[in-house]
Amino acid sequence: MNYIQHMIRVLKFQEDVYREIITNNKLSLWYTSINVSILGIIYGLSSIHFSRYILSHEISEDLSSQIKLMIVLIGVSLSFLIHGALSLFVWVFSRGFGGSTFFLPVYLALGIAYISLWPLAPALAAFQVKIGGTITHFYSLAAILYGVAVMFHAIKSASGLPFNRMLVVIAVVIIYIGCFMYLWAM
Repeated sequence: MNYIQHMIRVLKFQEDVYREIITNNKLSLWYTSINVSILGIIYGLSSIHFSRYILSHEISEDLSSQIKLMIVLIGVSLSFLIHGALSLFVWVFSRGFGGSTFFLPVYLALGIAYISLWPLAPALAAFQVKIGGTITHFYSLAAILYGVAVMFHAIKSASGLPFNRMLVVIAVVIIYIGCFMYLWAM
């Protein structure tokens, strides 16, 4: 199977695809790198596009290619940073509820599942510059729910937890991250 076929299976909630990819020779590292990098690129390009809403029109038109490249690279590095932090949170909580003690399968499975977050990146960039109406909110909510559902199956496959415990893990992770974001925003 190739990348496209594997990602279609990921997006269709097929849990067995993660074990198949992770046990293949370094294929999961490539898929994780590709998916997390593309999410960062989409976010960076969206940030450049929406920069005209917070900068004066003349400044946003005059952004040099070096600044645009830097914004995209910052998006990629931010994507990897968030991926690593989310993987660590998920691993700690899934391990606490009896999941696998190995970190790398959780890290790789979440990286593979990051393809489901690609549609969310432009909406996030729009929200950061305070653009967005009702349609953007519904679009973001649908993208978040779909991303969480795909990641749920990725974590479940990597941690080996049963469905009920996985629900508790996801709830605890969402509550923890929500509280952390609330405290950070204050």
